[in-house]
Amino acid sequence: MRFLLSFLTLLALSIIARTQVNLKPSPLAGYEQRIHEYIDTLRIVDTHEHLTSPGLLKKSYFLDFMLLLYNYNYNDLVSAGLPDSLFNPLFNQPLSPKQKWILIEPYWKLSFNTASNRVALIAAQDLYGIYDLNAMTVDELSSKIRKAYSNDWVNHVLRDLCRIDFVIQDGNDPEINEEYIKHAVRFSPWLTVRTKFTIDSLAIKQPDPIFTLDDFVKSMTIAFETALKDGMVAVKVNTAYNRTLSFDNVQADAARKIFRTLVNGSDNFSMSYQAAKPLQDFMFHRLMDLAGKHKIPVVIHTGLLAGAGNQINNSNPTLLTNIFREYKDVNFALFHGSYPFGGELSTLAKTFRNVYIDMNWTYAISPSYSERYLYEWLEAVPAGKIMAFGGDYTNVENIYGEVVIARKIISNVLINKVKDGYLTELEAKNVARLILRDNAIRFYNLQ
Repeated sequence: MRFLLSFLTLLALSIIARTQVNLKPSPLAGYEQRIHEYIDTLRIVDTHEHLTSPGLLKKSYFLDFMLLLYNYNYNDLVSAGLPDSLFNPLFNQPLSPKQKWILIEPYWKLSFNTASNRVALIAAQDLYGIYDLNAMTVDELSSKIRKAYSNDWVNHVLRDLCRIDFVIQDGNDPEINEEYIKHAVRFSPWLTVRTKFTIDSLAIKQPDPIFTLDDFVKSMTIAFETALKDGMVAVKVNTAYNRTLSFDNVQADAARKIFRTLVNGSDNFSMSYQAAKPLQDFMFHRLMDLAGKHKIPVVIHTGLLAGAGNQINNSNPTLLTNIFREYKDVNFALFHGSYPFGGELSTLAKTFRNVYIDMNWTYAISPSYSERYLYEWLEAVPAGKIMAFGGDYTNVENIYGEVVIARKIISNVLINKVKDGYLTELEAKNVARLILRDNAIRFYNLQ
């Protein structure tokens, strides 16, 4: 009898455990294909790019196969040992594709495996019919790239092949003026100021001189309001490349003292970062005041910093906690999935109603990180606070390669959520639309 009771108790517990995992009824057969097709055909919003205008590319020396290896791919080549002295020959001198290949081949063989280089290979294969990069293919690939840019290639790739309805471009390039391309604007000179030259350079661009801290704040206000008139949809902060994301709420008197020291210095006078930090922090808070007043969202580079030798601790998103608390009426998007701080990002987005996750660039850093944390974020964070794609590239080919990976990963995650009974098929499709389209439209107030 005792054995029977123990058996029934274990059976009941196993049933309860199964019901805790399988929250939804079993999906109808064929749901995997339907979810894949829905995500593959969904028109999306691209939340972050650095597009180079086609006109500028046509004047450059790298409208060849090196176009696909310009951004983070080049950083991976450097990480694999490529000397800095080869940058100019590869991008600023009229070498032939085969001459360039000879220079990079040893380092390509050591770094072809990285996600950013897989992005480039997907682009070469799907867009140009080239299945590998080697001495035998770089001439043909280069010729096909130059031919593509003789037509309306950029719009074709973004609108037709990537199925993107809006792109948020970092900066306002007058040569990139398509209606579907919107602009995020940086105010870095005010946030990283530590030289008299910076102040003088800003003063030249505006009608009023900059003699006092109030003048300096006014100059940023004028720049902000001008950007608004020009269509700015977000403020971009990328100061982690220069300094920590820890911004203290500095009083005006302390900032004024530093400003006077700078403005009264000689033409080449420069302060250390630590000495100038209180002034920079003060200006960051004034920028947040402007964002709140005009209801403009703020997007912040967090996590991995492109290039060699950067200080990753500068970009830990938890350093911004005091900012999220103080500026409750400002919406913040934390870029790049905060790689490698995915768990910290989960906590911030879950805790603060004004903090959003943006996965741009993440797929080209690490697809497995993207997949692992998207699983977690869809359990810990409201789906309405996740934006799941941005290429973060200067060229459309690599945007295409990354969006292929992104759609596949998002499909995999949502299919498995349905398979496990965590979501229904309809809920999975609703999540896909939120994270790839609707959230960004709402966050950036796109029309």
